[in-house]
Amino acid sequence: MTSGRSVPGHPRPTGRPEAWHRLGAGGFLRDVVLGSSDGLVAVLAFVVGVSASLTARRTILLAGLAEMFAGAASMGLGAYLGTKSEREFYEKELAREKEEIVDMPVEEREEIRQIYAKKGFHGKDLDMVVDRITENKDRWLAVMMHEELGFPQRGFGSPVQAGIALAIAYIVGAAVPIFPYFLFAGRAALFVSLGVTLSALFGVGVAKSGLTHRVWWKAGLEMSLAGGIGATVCYLIARGIARL
Repeated sequence: MTSGRSVPGHPRPTGRPEAWHRLGAGGFLRDVVLGSSDGLVAVLAFVVGVSASLTARRTILLAGLAEMFAGAASMGLGAYLGTKSEREFYEKELAREKEEIVDMPVEEREEIRQIYAKKGFHGKDLDMVVDRITENKDRWLAVMMHEELGFPQRGFGSPVQAGIALAIAYIVGAAVPIFPYFLFAGRAALFVSLGVTLSALFGVGVAKSGLTHRVWWKAGLEMSLAGGIGATVCYLIARGIARL
């Protein structure tokens, strides 16, 4: 194994933990935020597009609900399979690294030395760090997985949990643009749906800014703008198709 190897999709550590990990939320909170925002944007665009060519409230509701559950199933399965693949790849690399520590201890020890030499350790300090890390194989393995291969220190969450969290979050987000059609009809339902969904997107953006340390109003405006653009594009496309 050569020192400096990186894993696709797992960038090298920069020394600055991601916001998700600083809060101890891991991928679960990320899945909730992404799932709800995707549900809001996707279903808003879909409902607006359908409303541009159809007027029957029942038809719009049925179409919106069908899209909501289909999207939730797709997002949930995607999250499950993606997390499962990441865990399988991690376990494969973990097993390989364990073998190399046993079969190639000199080379693996030298890799530890090179890693920490690049971090500014030299002489006796470097020798002490290398000795301390390599005297315990579990610690040695953990350092190699994180520092050399770039895997997160907290590992990966449950694929089932990731899939369920993303699916439920998508449904919750998707319900926002659909709900007004239970109460209103025609243009009123469309405008109420737009208003409440863009407001909800702004709120999701603000909540996300607390995790990413962005300016709250910029993050909220960005989310609302994305939803508005998606809805406008779908509306214009649907109107054009209806005229044809």
